[in-house]
Amino acid sequence: MAPTNPDVFEMPEDPSSGAMPTYSLLLDWLQPEIEDLSDAQLDFDDLHPDREWMWWSIRRQVSHMAWDSLVFPYRRCAPLLWPDAEPPAPINWDDHLMGRGARWDRVLDEDRFRDLPAIIEKLSKGIEWLTRVVTEQSIEVLRSTTRSVHGTAFWAYVIQTLPRGAAPVADPPGHILYDLEGSLWMVFYELLTHVRTIQRLKMAQGLEVVVSLPRVGYLRLPEYWGATDANGPDMSRVVS
Repeated sequence: MAPTNPDVFEMPEDPSSGAMPTYSLLLDWLQPEIEDLSDAQLDFDDLHPDREWMWWSIRRQVSHMAWDSLVFPYRRCAPLLWPDAEPPAPINWDDHLMGRGARWDRVLDEDRFRDLPAIIEKLSKGIEWLTRVVTEQSIEVLRSTTRSVHGTAFWAYVIQTLPRGAAPVADPPGHILYDLEGSLWMVFYELLTHVRTIQRLKMAQGLEVVVSLPRVGYLRLPEYWGATDANGPDMSRVVS
């Protein structure tokens, strides 16, 4: 099995380690930051084009974390998690798939999942699924499970934080080849970055930050830690 450890929150440089992230840490970091916030504080945002990190409120940041934690295992890990059965449906998958045709844009159905306890319930389910993948599958299986996708400017930028598991390929042009080890670490870093953005949204409202986050993964990049307010690369496709 791929080893886990309560203190593992960065992909080891040494591939022989095989350690995978401890996803439950994300809830440990998130929940103290959102405790006792008012609706006004949860829904504070700023849609100025130069402040993209503020476009989603704290409530939507948490909703996106729940969406990501559910949709990724469903799309990438279903054969590993449910080899002999249909995947469960804690949300309506057709409404939540990534792409322009989806009813909800990378967040949970806001008609059904607005209250934080309901959103956290879905996030907890996603983290349970992610944890199952990294504890039930060997590192060899994770590294041998690959997918080539058309790269984006954002992905091309953030994969520099991974020592392995994701790299551009010449064929097909503009694509990035991921193995599941790299992709699962990217999900962890993505979710951690949203916890940091929640902290930044709190600071923008004059609220105290509660948790000391590790500056790992995407958070080593200035746009996602908050060392700059500049927008990071967008999701436009890489053109070769």
